Order: sequence, then structure tokens, then C-alpha cells
Amino acid sequence: MTGGDAAIVGCHQAALSAYVRSLVDSPPVAADIVQETWVRAIPSLRSGRVENPRAFLYRVARNLVNDRARDSGKWRPWLADEEAGIAVADDSPDAERHVLAADRLRMVRELVEDLPPRCREIFTMRKFDGFDQADIADRLGITRGAVEKQLRIALLTLASRLGEIEGET
Repeated sequence: MTGGDAAIVGCHQAALSAYVRSLVDSPPVAADIVQETWVRAIPSLRSGRVENPRAFLYRVARNLVNDRARDSGKWRPWLADEEAGIAVADDSPDAERHVLAADRLRMVRELVEDLPPRCREIFTMRKFDGFDQADIADRLGITRGAVEKQLRIALLTLASRLGEIEGET
């Protein structure tokens, strides 16, 4: 994470976290959405093209909340039911998207292996093993703030490296 990234995160982290927690019921889900917001937003914020960083972060976070709600099926009661005679569009991924997603996951796993050991351990426990931040802190005997810091570093590092890779293609 660069000094500029740390300044942006430090300036907006508390307000962004509070905003996302106001939108979702689960603190672990809120924490994931905040982290994903940073992963998606940092490259654009670095570019200097964003005039209002706070509004941009809130929009990215809101879109992620909406994506999460849609993916979890919370909107299902409002969707048309095939049994009622109305066809529902099939939005399952086609073979090409599946291959691209598998390739991207492989790339992310390789990048995770290059993280510093403690950072890699915490990221793996959170993202691959599904532990929440409090459990990770308890298991490793560290504070939750230390877990959040390592996750932030991991996500910003991965976002930066993925951006570099995608910029090469």
C-alpha cells in the first residue's frame, strides 16, 4: 500500500464502514463489502480522475451491497416465477465466463502466495477458509484491528498487482 493509499483509507475508512454497516445486517458481511470497495476503488482513486472520493466510495459500496443482496436471493420474492407462466431469464455463466473466472481465481491464488507470511495467513483464513475477523484474531492471538490492517494490506496489494497484470494484457 502506498502512502497515498493509506491516507485515502485513513480519511474515509470509518465513515465508509459506518455507511455499509447501516445497509447490511451482518458485521462480517459489512467488513467484506468495505474491503471489496477498497479493492475496486483504489485504482480509480489513484488515477486522479475521481472528483469526489467519498461519493465514489459510497457508490461502489452501494453497488456491492446491491450485488450481494441479489446474489443471496433476497430479491427472489419479487422476481417472476416460472410456475406462474412467466419465463425467468437464465443468467448462469456460460462456458467462456466460467473459464475466465477460473483463470482469474488461479491468478489470485498465485498472487496470494507472494504476500508476506502473516498477511497471507490472515487473508487465506478470511477469504478461503471463511473465518470472520474476530475468530482470526482469537486464533492468532492478535487484535481485530491487526487482522483488519493485514486484510487491507492484502487486498490493496492484490488489487494493485491485478491492475498491473490486466494493464499488460
